Amino acid sequence: MARKRKITIPRIEDINVTLDTSCMHPILEDNTLLCLHGGRVNLKAKKAKRIKYNNVPIMLHDEIQGASISGCLNPPVAGGPCTKVALVFPYTYSKHKINNKYSVYQMGLIGVSNKGYPVLSIPKGNKIKLALTKIQASPLAKIKYDRIRWQGIANKPKSAKKSKEKAKMLLYLENENKKGKVSDKEVHLYKHNGIWSKDTPKPRSPDYILEDGKFKYPDNDGYKIPPKPREITLKKGMKLDRYGDNSGSFVCPFKEKKGAMPYEKRSLPYENNEVMQRTYKRYEVTEDINMESIDRKVRMSGNDKLVKKIEGLKAKNEFHSPKIGRISPCFEQEGGGTQIKLPISIERLMQLGFIKQI
Repeated sequence: MARKRKITIPRIEDINVTLDTSCMHPILEDNTLLCLHGGRVNLKAKKAKRIKYNNVPIMLHDEIQGASISGCLNPPVAGGPCTKVALVFPYTYSKHKINNKYSVYQMGLIGVSNKGYPVLSIPKGNKIKLALTKIQASPLAKIKYDRIRWQGIANKPKSAKKSKEKAKMLLYLENENKKGKVSDKEVHLYKHNGIWSKDTPKPRSPDYILEDGKFKYPDNDGYKIPPKPREITLKKGMKLDRYGDNSGSFVCPFKEKKGAMPYEKRSLPYENNEVMQRTYKRYEVTEDINMESIDRKVRMSGNDKLVKKIEGLKAKNEFHSPKIGRISPCFEQEGGGTQIKLPISIERLMQLGFIKQI
C-alpha cells in the first residue's frame, strides 16, 4: 500500500455564492460506479434510506468513499487491483445536506480509488433532483491552503515495484507447487494475503527469480573458475551434507573434526532461518561412486526410466563422475566453500544403494 503523504487544497474565503438553476441526478444504490479497469464499486445505502426512487435509496458521500471495489483487472506490475474508493471529490456534492451528509451527483469522474485511478459514474436517470451551488470567487478572495492526508498515486512507482516483487515470489511458489513441494493452500495464502508459509524456505530476493519461477543460478554450475572442478571417486565411508530435499544433486563434504561448512560459504538462494535449518541433511557413502559404478548399477537395476536418463546424459556429454570444486560467490553470499556435483540426484543414488542418510 502506498505511503500516506500531505498535500494542500485551496480554501477560498470571501466568496459570492448564488443558487444555480441547473439540477443533476444524485447517485442511487443501483447506480454503476467503475474504476478505470472495470472494477465495480459495491454500493450500500445506510443513512438515507427514506429518500428513494423506485424503492432504491440515495447514496451519501461517506458511503461511497471507502466502499469496496471488486473485479478490478489492474495487473500487479501496475500497482495491483483497486480495492476501495479512496476519495469522492467535493465538487460532486449536493448543496443541501441529508442527515448531515452530502448526496453525490452523477458527474462522470467522481473520485479516485486507493490505487490512484479514476472512479467513474455511469449515468442513469432518476426523478430525484437536488440543486447545485454556483460558486463565483471574488478577484479579491483570500486563498488559504488546508493540509490534508491523501493516499494517492505519488508512490505508485514504489507500489508497482512491490507488486512486481510479489508476482515473482508467487511464480516461484507456483513452480514449486507443480513439483509437489508446496501445497495449494500455501500458494493461496501468499497470493491473497501476502503471507509466506512458515514451513517453506523463502528466497533471499525476488531479483534471483526468473519469469518461469526458477532461480537464476550462476554459470558453470556455481563453481569458482579458475581452477576448473575435477572429477573424483567418492570413497565408501565418506560423509556428505546439504540443505534441501533429496531431489538435488549438489552436496558438500562433511568432516567430523571441522563440522558442517558455514551456511554463507555455500552460496544458497534461500534465507538462513529456522525453516532452512530444518532441511539440513547428512549422508554416508556406502559404495564407491564414480561414472562407471553408477552406469553398471543402473543397468543391473532394470529401471528402464533411469537407463534412458543416463543415456540422455551421455548423449549430451553431461554424464560424469562426481565433480569437486570451489563455490563461487552468489546470492549476496561470500561462497568459497567446497561443493560436489553428483551425476544423478541423491534420491536416485539412495535407491541404487550408493548412499544413505544418517
